[in-house]
Amino acid sequence: MTVSIGFVGAGNIAQTHLDNLEDREDASVDAVCDVDSETAASAAERMGATAFSEVETMFGEFDLDAAFVCIPPFAHGEAERTAAEHGVHLFVEKPLAIETATARDILATIEAAGIMAAVGHNWRYSGGVERAASLFEDATIGYLDGHWWGGVPGGMDHWWRHVDRSGGQPIEQAVHIFDTVRHLGGDIETVYAAGGNRLVDMVDFPDVSSATMRHENEVVSHVSSSCATDDGGNGVDIIADRGTVTVTQRRISGTVDGDPIDETFDIDPYARELDAFIEAVETGSADGLRSTYDDAIRSLAVTEAVMRSMESGEVVEVDDLL
Repeated sequence: MTVSIGFVGAGNIAQTHLDNLEDREDASVDAVCDVDSETAASAAERMGATAFSEVETMFGEFDLDAAFVCIPPFAHGEAERTAAEHGVHLFVEKPLAIETATARDILATIEAAGIMAAVGHNWRYSGGVERAASLFEDATIGYLDGHWWGGVPGGMDHWWRHVDRSGGQPIEQAVHIFDTVRHLGGDIETVYAAGGNRLVDMVDFPDVSSATMRHENEVVSHVSSSCATDDGGNGVDIIADRGTVTVTQRRISGTVDGDPIDETFDIDPYARELDAFIEAVETGSADGLRSTYDDAIRSLAVTEAVMRSMESGEVVEVDDLL
């Protein structure tokens, strides 16, 4: 079987997926849609596909097996609903939307159509997180501390810099860390967050944030984010009864069962999540998907709770958003 694929959105993250699809024999990119006709045409020419500027037209003209939705947070909705109405399986890049309510409506359409939907939380496919999940599978985790520190993406007036288009850094970018904390520590019950904007005048949301969370199993976690540094990095520290480790996508280090551990991994999580999605479409089974839409919506709800708590100064119940 050759999986016929369409792309909605052909920008930066789409190019990463196209790189990994270019030489595959089990998948073919047959259609590319983008609101920028030149961007669509360039990607389509590269892949030997047909370019479109209208989502409905693309899904109407091609009998696709799957679609990648790689669009900014504010633009989600039409692409997913149209794909679902045509019975096309979905790979949706994070974040799912700016608000959980939008993602809930999309999820209802996905479930009604009976299609599979994977989400690009690629940290779950990384060597570091995979190893941590294995090491601490039967451990008692007490605390996780994550961070995503970096700079401001895009040029002047880029959508990322505006909260009404990106949702803010916790939703658009640091969601990778919040999702990893959920993946390793269990679902999150409450969020209390604070933020400030003293360092960067290019964004209209907090350029630093700090969120403390209590999980349903009483694990406590914390995640900070900042777009005020160009050399901050990202990762998660874990304190558990079996030891204490620091985890990134490519490394795990610390102490486990009294012994030092320091392992590195040469694994491309983008390639691995793509492998899992293509296999799911080929077999009709979602068992190999590590981040499905119905699970990923919980990570979006956590990050929306962070933004709400920063605004209100109050504790936010995650389930109130689901």
